[in-house]
Amino acid sequence: MIHFTPVLKTFFNTDVIITISDREKVLHQDFTPNVSEKLRLPIGFKLRDFDVMKEAMKIKETIYTELPKEAFGVAQKAITSPIYDKAGEVIGSIGVGLSIDNQVKMKEIAEQFVATSQEISASTEELAASSEGFINYIETLSKAQNSMLEQVEHTTKILEMINGIAKNTRILGFNAGIEAARSGEYGKGFSVVAKEITKLADESSNSVYEIRELINILREKVDDVATIIEDTYELSKDQSNTTEEISKAIQQLASVAEDLEEMSKVI
Repeated sequence: MIHFTPVLKTFFNTDVIITISDREKVLHQDFTPNVSEKLRLPIGFKLRDFDVMKEAMKIKETIYTELPKEAFGVAQKAITSPIYDKAGEVIGSIGVGLSIDNQVKMKEIAEQFVATSQEISASTEELAASSEGFINYIETLSKAQNSMLEQVEHTTKILEMINGIAKNTRILGFNAGIEAARSGEYGKGFSVVAKEITKLADESSNSVYEIRELINILREKVDDVATIIEDTYELSKDQSNTTEEISKAIQQLASVAEDLEEMSKVI
């Protein structure tokens, strides 16, 4: 087995240390150049009762252990098995230590990626929900704008009716003035009333004109608001769709990251 260790090293694509012992002491070690000095044992090193090689021989089973980076400066995974003679008696042990520094780093990156992906996913879901709420708000605003436009049209009809009444009142006042003139001295009081009626009709007509102008301006503003609402609605729909796509993509990334984290635990 000692002669076989150089070949055994080539089976691994990471730093490795192979230790062979008899029942009491280390007989041989073979390792790649970057193996920590803390893992290297001198030939003849006496095994202690708590050493894993001693334990493997005692229980006659293969032991798998994982050592943190803090122990030897690099994360390690070790496999230790007893060695038997032809009679089935334990005569020693072999331990293979592998550097798992890269796997640990990958696991840490995967965990961080999962956490970040979950945070981004939660944020995009909140953004999608707020976009949906904004769309609903825009739709409500659009309905209010349509209702306002209907009120403007209704007000215009009322103004037309008032304007018609003013015209009829003016004609009535004009006719009353003619009749008052025919009545001579007796119609002077009625003539004053006729003039006031005509004056009221003129003022009503002027007021209707001014109100109509204001209504026309209001209609233009309402139309401008309608255009803005429509543009905003389309923009918010696009934003909502884009946010939903981003959310799905982030969820897929989070799923991949979770798979990567699980794989890193197995490696």
